[in-house]
Amino acid sequence: MSDIVEKVKEERTLLEKITSYIPGYHGYKEKELRRESDKMIRESVVRMLKEAKTPLNEAVREVSDSGNVSSFKYANRALAVLDRVTSKIEHADYGYSGFFDAVKVKEDKLDKLIEFDLSLLDAAKTIKDSSYKVSSQADMSKSFDEFRKKLLELESTLYNRESIIFEVSK
Repeated sequence: MSDIVEKVKEERTLLEKITSYIPGYHGYKEKELRRESDKMIRESVVRMLKEAKTPLNEAVREVSDSGNVSSFKYANRALAVLDRVTSKIEHADYGYSGFFDAVKVKEDKLDKLIEFDLSLLDAAKTIKDSSYKVSSQADMSKSFDEFRKKLLELESTLYNRESIIFEVSK
């Protein structure tokens, strides 16, 4: 987690480095860096999930060409869940309040949110990797259904993120 925060710190401009010495500005900037880290992680998760769609679309074409209506139904369900989960992550709240907002967020709580989002990276990688295996299975219906179940697990995990955001805003 700290690697991402450090990467964001390294990419600061000269003006940002100078203003980091202004009293009171440092704490604000640290929160801003954590917010950027959270955003970068979630963008990576979204990118992986979008990449998972390419092999799935190819598998859907195979199913469509074969005329296997049952598998096509499972494929469409899996794609719908993938789109829904991707959208939820892409448009998720930051779990951060601005410097002048009434609610202030503690850095340790932001770090907890970033750690959670890092776990989403692992889940997204697993989903992306398994998307390439869908078409190689003999039973495409079962393969698409198993893939959909992995996505539903990730979606369930996202609800935990919402509770962390609630905790962060306390």
